[in-house]
Amino acid sequence: MKIDSRIIISLDKQFYSYGEEIKIHVWFNHNFFAPATLSILAPTGRKIDTAGLKTDVDTTETFAFTCGGPFMFENGYYTIRVECENTVSEAMFEYYDPKNRFGSGFGK
Repeated sequence: MKIDSRIIISLDKQFYSYGEEIKIHVWFNHNFFAPATLSILAPTGRKIDTAGLKTDVDTTETFAFTCGGPFMFENGYYTIRVECENTVSEAMFEYYDPKNRFGSGFGK
């Protein structure tokens, strides 16, 4: 996990199941001159979703994402990555859906 103090990522919790909504909060502790990109990556590194964020200093951007659907067919640890200029910050959450065929060893 990469943590850069200029971009702070927080989640409402660390474990999610199918159908639950994730609330991602991103706070910029630095004046950036370009917009930021928020990406959600599957355990294999595949992009699930992306969003553009404003980079106003001392402002929190909130992004809501509902777990499940055709792109979240893997159980395991997903990465939230925020990139802006030459700065990258990441946070992780765990996702589990008992119907998924692919996973990180749950239920074995």
